[in-house]
Amino acid sequence: MTPEKLVHAQTVEALFGRAFENRLTPACREALKRVGLDLDRKLERSYTLDQWKDFLRVAAAHIYGGVPAEAAYYSLGERFMDAWFGTFFGKALLGVAKLAGPRRMLLRAGTGIRAGNNFSEVRVVERSPTSVELWINDVMADQPTFAAGMLSRAVELAGGWRVVAIPEGFDGTSCTLHIRWSEVPVVATLNGNATADGQAAAPRPRA
Repeated sequence: MTPEKLVHAQTVEALFGRAFENRLTPACREALKRVGLDLDRKLERSYTLDQWKDFLRVAAAHIYGGVPAEAAYYSLGERFMDAWFGTFFGKALLGVAKLAGPRRMLLRAGTGIRAGNNFSEVRVVERSPTSVELWINDVMADQPTFAAGMLSRAVELAGGWRVVAIPEGFDGTSCTLHIRWSEVPVVATLNGNATADGQAAAPRPRA
């Protein structure tokens, strides 16, 4: 019998305890409570994948109300990855990812993603030194852009520049993501967040 798909507490804690710690209105917290996430109590060891998807739906509706679903879930994925790399386990992974760089980090992505649940499987095909196709058996959300936002942010944090992650072939569960990036130019490395022509890069808005 196929085991039930479970999302571990550290995954839930990263998004709802860290990323959105000060962003959850009383109405949002009450809505989360109705679908099984009581943030006033200690988290369960794990939650079902269906519960996790409910949690994401509540977050998308309350935090990104009025934003198209694809964009809302992309932002959820980005914010999750920022928060995940802030956990004890995530900090260790981030240190390794920065040393390895985007390419090697993506080739080993399955290990990091699987740490947060009991079901993720990843297959990666390298297309060039700065481009891969990554198949994931379950995007963990109603929209594949959740996985796209998550992985694109991971590539950025690992040192990628101008990252693009495009989901294709989403069947409601699995998806192939085409991920490409540029190497950070020397001037950007020297100036922190400069563009290739030396102009300051405008920060991307984040919720």
